[in-house]
Amino acid sequence: MKRMNIVVAGNSFAGFTAAIELKQLVGYDHEIIVIGRTPDFVFVPSLIWYPFGLRKEEDIMFDVRPPFYQRDIKFFEAEIVRFDPGNKQVWLHDEYLPYDYLVIATGSNPDYENIPGSGPGKFSHCICDLTCAREAKKAWKEYMGHGGPIVVAAAQGSAYFGSAYEFLFNAYYQLSTAGLSSDAPITFVTSEPFLGHLGIGGIANLREMGERLFKQYKIDWITNASIKEVLPAKVVLNDGTELPSRYTLIIPGFCGSDAVMNSAELGNETGFIETNDEYRHHDFPEIYAAGLSVDVEQPEETEVLCNVPRTSYPTEMMAKTAAWNIYADIYGLEKKSLPFSDINAYSVLDAANEGMMIIGDHMLSTRGLEMIIPGPQAHWAKVAHEKYFMLSRSMGIV
Repeated sequence: MKRMNIVVAGNSFAGFTAAIELKQLVGYDHEIIVIGRTPDFVFVPSLIWYPFGLRKEEDIMFDVRPPFYQRDIKFFEAEIVRFDPGNKQVWLHDEYLPYDYLVIATGSNPDYENIPGSGPGKFSHCICDLTCAREAKKAWKEYMGHGGPIVVAAAQGSAYFGSAYEFLFNAYYQLSTAGLSSDAPITFVTSEPFLGHLGIGGIANLREMGERLFKQYKIDWITNASIKEVLPAKVVLNDGTELPSRYTLIIPGFCGSDAVMNSAELGNETGFIETNDEYRHHDFPEIYAAGLSVDVEQPEETEVLCNVPRTSYPTEMMAKTAAWNIYADIYGLEKKSLPFSDINAYSVLDAANEGMMIIGDHMLSTRGLEMIIPGPQAHWAKVAHEKYFMLSRSMGIV
């Protein structure tokens, strides 16, 4: 049998999982190559704590090279410029890597340009990656010196509503423990049609629980909202509403990675890759995709665009399915089909000293089981998951 050259583009949740899973399946018979812009794996879910000084960078990062090298997985530290699916090449500026199979796990880019004045170096902050989280941390420290109103938002086109809620409640907790909550009115702005929609149509009684919690904490909220612009001391909505703010954090909408956007006929107009339920590209059968690179259709139309979250657990399930199907294609085995809508909905929304565990037997399709478990145990479950994840993945266990 020909020795296959399998390239994995990206080394975050989807890429890391796909590479380890592929190596476990194909062993030393085929070569696995991972390309990443940096060898650092950042546990993005913990960035909700980082701006408040609750995590150090070394707590939520590890170098992917040791677990890769231990398994004979090659790692190239390089930026992918584009893909050439016709010639089966991944281009890195002036050179390229050929492939027999390709897993695209290049993630997505925050679309700051959609909202003037938003993003790093401007008038709002974000926790989408470590770079912008560093800026959010610096600004939070400055904010605590003078106080004032706060706006936390999940903008139009966003998909990661959970991180907006988690940052909101952690900010409230920090202000309360510092005795500043009465001097820091908070407004939550979201594109969701109701609190707790989360881009998945809601789950169990999360809406009612969320509204009770917001009233208890005296946090104002605006749903079905889209943001027009961010100015130095206020956030302006498209309906003309102006919200004063001395600290603004916005989870933006996202578009596909530059590498996909630069590759003709690979992604759709927003830079995401449309796949079948095997996570295989419709037009290029040797290309698979997983994680934030994959286009997922909204389950329902909403007044303001709400995209579907696909981080962490869904990402890893897509990556494992893609890995199996490459293995099955090589060896002539039966492939696996896993519609995104049928992936289990597992999540923990942290609220500093408490939180909510969210459990559903389907992400988007009709659920037979769904429940919310609130309480301090949810916070400690999230902490325990972080510790387990960092330890297991740094050892190459997925």
